[in-house]
Amino acid sequence: MKLALATSMTSLVVAFTACTEEPHLSSNRGKSFEEFKASVYREPGEHGVYVISGDVPVANDAELFKIWQATEGGALSVYTEGGADVVWNATQKKQLTYCVSTAFGANKTTIETALNEATKNGWEKMANVKFIHVTAQDANCNAANPNVMFDVNPVNSGGQYLARAFFPNFTRDQRNVLVDNTAFTGGAGNWPLKNVLGHELGHVLGFRHEHIRPEANAGQCAEDNQFRALTPYDAASVMHYPQCNGTSTDLSFTARDKTGVEALYGAPVVNVAPMAQINAPMEGATVGADFDVTTQIVDENLKDVELLIDGNSVTVKTTGPFTFPVTGLAKGAHTIDINATDSEGLVTSRSVSITVGNTGGGGGGGNSLTDNEIQGGCATGQTSAPWSGVVLLGFVVGLLRRRR
Repeated sequence: MKLALATSMTSLVVAFTACTEEPHLSSNRGKSFEEFKASVYREPGEHGVYVISGDVPVANDAELFKIWQATEGGALSVYTEGGADVVWNATQKKQLTYCVSTAFGANKTTIETALNEATKNGWEKMANVKFIHVTAQDANCNAANPNVMFDVNPVNSGGQYLARAFFPNFTRDQRNVLVDNTAFTGGAGNWPLKNVLGHELGHVLGFRHEHIRPEANAGQCAEDNQFRALTPYDAASVMHYPQCNGTSTDLSFTARDKTGVEALYGAPVVNVAPMAQINAPMEGATVGADFDVTTQIVDENLKDVELLIDGNSVTVKTTGPFTFPVTGLAKGAHTIDINATDSEGLVTSRSVSITVGNTGGGGGGGNSLTDNEIQGGCATGQTSAPWSGVVLLGFVVGLLRRRR
């Protein structure tokens, strides 16, 4: 996903309606290739990729030319290879090694935690894939490092996106997950950073945006029809921008995401504990006495999900949605825990620390963007920008801040 970046919280604000108010990809008809190329953002540097549709990377001029040819017909075309799926092979899918650049500085621990949630407690819970953080390569984490499959680096995109990733057929020098500095200061709105990275790593695994499917009826976010459906259409998928007629408000994983990734890479070789995460409140958030604990739970044999506050069991649910209203919580510091248990007794526990103050931002926690300030999907970019994208990115191929 891709999101356009801004220099201040004020400039980040873009209404959902901007998706239909800003130019979109189908407006390229009649342009020469040079005009089309000039309207597309390209990252600086010798190996800089083009970024279209918010967070979709395009490797070079030849690939961009193919897309231009497709847009002349009113649709955006992305990558396929002779009609074959663009995925990792049986060996690669278990060795998706990466480094995290020390250039993140004070944000390094934050992004490592979010990556761990998106991988070990995310995609790896749902399929036979393995992401491996090679910490020994962090000090030399760049696009020229051959000791990892990809690098994770900070970027100052100058307002182009919050984050972006790549597809499996990219060469090593273009296999990067780039995260803009604004993603750490509210750029992701109501989307937790771990979910933005979950979206971006979905692209790394070869997934397209779910809203390109005709069932989405999202012409304002048009891309192309170069995809193979793995599951029935899923409006709530982690790969579906909310701004593009999606139904998710936090970019959570869904049961169909699990079905889809299993179809490509197979199920985990042994039964694993449920995929469980707390989306709201966020770690360190200040909330009011009344708020919702919003979680994402994906498991085929789930037994129940328990909410605990300060170590005391509050309620247990056996069916979703797993959103837990909390009322009248006393002022001060508290710990929120959830335990998701499957039928074999395997448990995943997640925890966040919060503070109840005089005022609260609801379940969303510390980043108090309102609903119409959510960045992502189709139109998070500045109104003058020609492309839409999602950060995850902020909303993160990048779930990136969306750029048109």
